Amino acid sequence: MKKKDNRGIRFWLFLLAPLIAGWIAWKGNLNPENPQTTYMLAITVLVAVWWVTEIIPLAITSLLPIVLFPLFGIMNGEDVSAVYFNDVIFLFMGGFLMALAIQKWNLHKRIALWILKKLG
Repeated sequence: MKKKDNRGIRFWLFLLAPLIAGWIAWKGNLNPENPQTTYMLAITVLVAVWWVTEIIPLAITSLLPIVLFPLFGIMNGEDVSAVYFNDVIFLFMGGFLMALAIQKWNLHKRIALWILKKLG
């Protein structure tokens, strides 16, 4: 069975998601005293559609709030960056980078073979 090519659908979702988010930000009025609430919903819709459909890489999609939150006055850049760059996240990133390096140089196979050679 042939796999369907869904590039057309992905292209339209790539274009429609910002249009829908823009329409929400422009016409939506969740809290008249605090327009940032509506902007937050619009950004959430945009990021959620792009995240689920993986139209652009997830790494780029996950960084959109760093740019969009200060742009729309939801949070300042320093507060948003503090959420992204805390100690636990850097600990995970370091572990993932070490795992990638171990896999690239086949160190995991070498360790397994060494253990099998020693223990039988």
